[in-house]
Amino acid sequence: MDAMYIAVLFFWIPMSSIVLGLWVSFSSKQDSKIYFGRILTVISFLLVCISPWTAPLSPSSSIGHLIGFIVGPSILLLTGLYLITFSGNVPVGKLPYSDKRLGFICLFIGTIWFLMMQWGDLTPMYYGDELNKFWLIFFPTMLILLCSLSSVLSISMLVIGDNRQKESRFMAAISLFTLIIIICAMTIDGKNVSSNQFSDYLWLSVSDLLGISVGVSLSILIFGLVIYLYESNLEQPGSVNPPSKKELSLASIKISQNIGGEESE
Repeated sequence: MDAMYIAVLFFWIPMSSIVLGLWVSFSSKQDSKIYFGRILTVISFLLVCISPWTAPLSPSSSIGHLIGFIVGPSILLLTGLYLITFSGNVPVGKLPYSDKRLGFICLFIGTIWFLMMQWGDLTPMYYGDELNKFWLIFFPTMLILLCSLSSVLSISMLVIGDNRQKESRFMAAISLFTLIIIICAMTIDGKNVSSNQFSDYLWLSVSDLLGISVGVSLSILIFGLVIYLYESNLEQPGSVNPPSKKELSLASIKISQNIGGEESE
């Protein structure tokens, strides 16, 4: 079979099925469809992760290779942040305080795992000797987003939140720690990734994220401007004539029938 058809069959169809499975599981109210969507998502995700073996000639399979490497530490980080956040001062869905310790453990293990992928022996190596190029894109982008979002959340909790000083300091600590990792990655070579490689892809990620931010902001601005111009050109709605005596009489009859009267059977 041709390499292109193999890539479509074993990578792109499973990748599309992940989105389809998530949509089915979240949009349906029937248990059978929810289970079907979840099973489809899991099976498709596994097929994407093993795409380096099922579609080895496709460059797209390196995405599945990277996903298989980062799924473990990513789950630990997300679980840790969830446990820490919802075991604090939250009004809805508060978890026991003991879960906060488990959250810090998950966060610590996930962080060390990612650091070992940058500086240790756990770097995603494609077929053992080739560095996965998508790792050079993913890791700087993740660090920039984490540093930016945590700093924004830290300020937002102080401005908008109520008694969220502790959580604000925690998010500020995450932002500072992420900034330290970025500086270290730009100055210290890893076992498989040099500091120059990281720096080059870091600035490319910054430019990409900046371009996306500017594009999204301009889109929102233009959309709001179009709505404003459209509504400003609409004619003022005409005034409604006051009710006539007949309409007032009919309204009073309906009100008297539904207020203070006997209940109808």
